[in-house]
Amino acid sequence: AMVRFGTNAQKSAEPAWQDVGANVLRMDSLYDASFHDWLKCEDNVSIIASYLQRIANEYPMDRIINALRWLVSSWRVESTAVIVRHITAEWAVSPNAKPAASAPFRLDTPQTSSQEPDLAVLAGEARRGLLVRELTKDWTCQQIAQLVGMLSLTFWSERTHLEAFLRTLVSDWDFCRLSSFFSYISSQLGLDYRVKVSMLQQAARRNASRLSLKRSRNSAGRSSAAAAGDNTTVESEDASNKRMRHEPAEFSTTVGDDESNGPAAAGIVSTEADESRTETGSHSDSTPLSIATSVTSSAVEHQPSSESMRSATQLPTIAASASATASAAASGPSLPTRAAQSG
Repeated sequence: AMVRFGTNAQKSAEPAWQDVGANVLRMDSLYDASFHDWLKCEDNVSIIASYLQRIANEYPMDRIINALRWLVSSWRVESTAVIVRHITAEWAVSPNAKPAASAPFRLDTPQTSSQEPDLAVLAGEARRGLLVRELTKDWTCQQIAQLVGMLSLTFWSERTHLEAFLRTLVSDWDFCRLSSFFSYISSQLGLDYRVKVSMLQQAARRNASRLSLKRSRNSAGRSSAAAAGDNTTVESEDASNKRMRHEPAEFSTTVGDDESNGPAAAGIVSTEADESRTETGSHSDSTPLSIATSVTSSAVEHQPSSESMRSATQLPTIAASASATASAAASGPSLPTRAAQSG
């Protein structure tokens, strides 16, 4: 409403006309007046409504909605209904509503009413529904039903006009809000059952589409998070591979330790093999040659160090001594043993 008093610069700058309260206070400071208090007072609603009826339709719909939202923000529903009735009084008037002066009314002439809906009237009702929807964004269903009931005392002589208004009013409502609204207003407006069912079905489809959109957004978010996790895993694997490539010294040191421990480990294995063969030889006929061969083969398999090699050079001597001992044992007991037996 206060755009009427703004300058051309204010109209061109979008934030200037959107802040209606600041524009009114600027007028008060310029003209030493109290426009702000006078406009916000509900006692002046009749004068304000008459004035707005003359000037409001000179501006686009978005500016009308912006000014009225500021004006009725703290008003009662009854005062808001007065403003809406005055501003939208001629929005849905058919061009054929007023009879022409050259065609007087005659009783013997049948008056035919057009069964086809007037597109201009339906467009005006849709525009009125848009205005009421934007003004009542933060209203409860009961307050909206009360406002629509008050407007129905003036408008909507035909059901098609009321249906056009309601379909625009509830075009973005969900199913629960629409059901609650019908519970308050249905009996007062006398809505057709089929119209209510149709509008509720549309609201249910809106709910389903919003839920599907929400799920798709959530799934897209999870997919992006999973892709980010995969990238992090790949980066960590690359970093670990790089660390392994830069640590060859530790690996070679570990291998060297194993090789240095090789002779000791070979000696342990050789000792265990000798013990197992000795235990087996007590129960079987083992020859000195087989014993020497096993000792030599174990020494060759483990490839000992220099100290082990020196021990290996003495293996023929050890094998010879072992062979002699075995031969003596095989030939029989010694002479002192026989003398002891004969005595």
